[in-house]
Amino acid sequence: MKSLFFSIALILSANTFANYCHSMKQTKVSWVAFKTPAKAGVKGSLPSFSIKAKGKASIKDILRSATINIDTTKVATGDKGRDGKIAKFFFSTMNGGKKIVAKVKKLTNKKMLLSITMNGVTKDVPMSYQIDGKKLKAKGFIDVLDFGLSDELAAINKACKALHEGKTWADVELHLESEFTDC
Repeated sequence: MKSLFFSIALILSANTFANYCHSMKQTKVSWVAFKTPAKAGVKGSLPSFSIKAKGKASIKDILRSATINIDTTKVATGDKGRDGKIAKFFFSTMNGGKKIVAKVKKLTNKKMLLSITMNGVTKDVPMSYQIDGKKLKAKGFIDVLDFGLSDELAAINKACKALHEGKTWADVELHLESEFTDC
């Protein structure tokens, strides 16, 4: 009977002891920004980034050691004109360079706390996450004004005034998706 319980426990905890690696090809850093008084969502991604994490470990151990360096000069929304405006009017004038750095600061069962540095300002951002098999999905929100980006928000609002109907929202929904592989 003891061996049956031990076998079940071992099967259920296999993820804890497995060695995984993250796959850059299967990782996506994306966002939803909002425009117009009706708060219409505009999806996009920042496709140029690197991830530093400790080698082979459980998925949670890899997350605990992860730092993501994001290049904001490349924006992908599916509209080249929009991509250029976001890169030029929002990201190009940030203090501290055209990059965002995110580091996992704390990890619990369903929440992670990211330390995000953008525009020379570092803030802790809570994100909910789930791991389904070898896939990670995380979601959180930031207010760009918390990062001192009021001038950049005003600039993108001005550049897109007609399309945004005079309203660009300060809150942005963040997404991180990654698929891990067996090492």
